[in-house]
Amino acid sequence: MLALLSFALPAAAQLAGKESVQGRPRLDFQSYGLSLDMLTRPGDTSDTARLGGSFDLFPRATVDAGHDSNILRTTDNETGSGFTEVSAAAALRSNWTNHEALLIVNVDDRRVGESSRENTTDISLGAAGRYDLDEELFARGFAEAKRGHIRRGDDADPGAAFEPLTYNQYLVGATYDDRQNDRIFSRVVGEVLHRDYNATDGVNRDSLDRTSLNLRGLVGISTGGEYDLFVSPSLLREMFVEKVSQNQDSTRFTLSVGAARDVTGVSAFSGRVGMSHRIFDEDSRSSQTDFVASGALLWNLTPVMTFTAGAQIENQQSDDPTAGTKLTHGFNAGLDYDPFEQLIFNAYFSYANEDFQQIEREDDDYTVGLRATYLINEYFFAGLSLEHEVSDSTVASRDFEATTIAFRLGMKLCCRIDEGVVDPFNLGRL
Repeated sequence: MLALLSFALPAAAQLAGKESVQGRPRLDFQSYGLSLDMLTRPGDTSDTARLGGSFDLFPRATVDAGHDSNILRTTDNETGSGFTEVSAAAALRSNWTNHEALLIVNVDDRRVGESSRENTTDISLGAAGRYDLDEELFARGFAEAKRGHIRRGDDADPGAAFEPLTYNQYLVGATYDDRQNDRIFSRVVGEVLHRDYNATDGVNRDSLDRTSLNLRGLVGISTGGEYDLFVSPSLLREMFVEKVSQNQDSTRFTLSVGAARDVTGVSAFSGRVGMSHRIFDEDSRSSQTDFVASGALLWNLTPVMTFTAGAQIENQQSDDPTAGTKLTHGFNAGLDYDPFEQLIFNAYFSYANEDFQQIEREDDDYTVGLRATYLINEYFFAGLSLEHEVSDSTVASRDFEATTIAFRLGMKLCCRIDEGVVDPFNLGRL
């Protein structure tokens, strides 16, 4: 989704400190990153050695091999095929006492046995820096360049007659975060994102190219008990490059209020409600006013079982400008079960309804899946996954079903350091 939405900002931020069965650190199976001071000579006190020793490298990689029953996500003439996906990432993170520097590289390569034209390679390079202005007061800048592709079945997918659609994306932004006051905290995030699409099978796709400007804010009040209250305004500007698409140019303002509750110290709930108003540059297009809401729940039922759930209503920009905006309703639920420390089961279900505002189209998408992950040791893990996806659309060509089964093998040197466990793969956009 190209639009930089803010509905998840308060909810996700409030739940981030809670540990699920799947997300909690397991020190016996958590490897240390590679400290670059290990590469310097003992006793070397040069500036180069001191700088190198101030960084940790966190590499990880996974290989998935499996079978997809409908790789093109088509209604008829379904094509099943074996596939492999290799994902590799590395984060270089400073371990300074104050401030932070971060560099992240991601490469995802997918090979499809029955159709070489479905082979894709995505790559991204991101960087971020945090400057500590004072205790609990900091500013952060981030940037990312990415070459990606539109997955089959998504809004902008040109269909099975064309090769996968690829795009280039550029992001730059900054965050100001103030948590100095025990009772009041605030955050301001500004982002500029540009995405341009490449031609597919010689067909120009420049009508999809656009730039998004997003300014989000959050002011929260801690009641001193289990509850936090917050107000979150946001301003989103969408601008298309080609004149043929400029009747989609719009400005959307959203204002929401919400609350987060710490239920037991290990479980939490967060939700918000509000309104959004979108104004189009094209005089002939009527403005849109919509109700927005979202909620997220993390509930540790037992020490070895976690239930998660979420729901949202939002007006979004479609990835296909001919479709205009879309009103989305969706919810998801998941259950993690840890029968013993090395084995983790995860079952999940999601549903999304997308009602397109400019064309006669409505989609209902369902996904259900089951995963099992076995932690071999602190460096290696293996897993199995089974997922079934259904798309039911009023546009017949968008109907499809697909079942994917895959085996996974992974390796990591991540993300334990002497001071605890970190998440070095987060640019800090939220």
